[in-house]
Amino acid sequence: MKRLILAGMVLFITGVFLALLQMWFAPWSHELFLKLEITLLAVFVVLFAIWFTRKEYKDYKRQLSGDRLDD
Repeated sequence: MKRLILAGMVLFITGVFLALLQMWFAPWSHELFLKLEITLLAVFVVLFAIWFTRKEYKDYKRQLSGDRLDD
C-alpha cells in the first residue's frame, strides 16, 4: 500500500513539473501537453481508486474479525 502512495506522489510531482516546464519553456505543443497531463491524471486517479479500495477492504475485514463495533 505504501508503494501506491509513493507512485501517486511521484505522478503528482511529475504533473506539476511538466506544467512548470511547459509554462517556462514550452517544449511541447498545446495538444501534446494536454494529452500528457490528462494521462498522468488518469493514472493518478486509478492508483488512488486502487489504494482507497484496498484500504476500505482491509478495514472491513478487520471489523468483521474484531469483537468491537467501532474503533
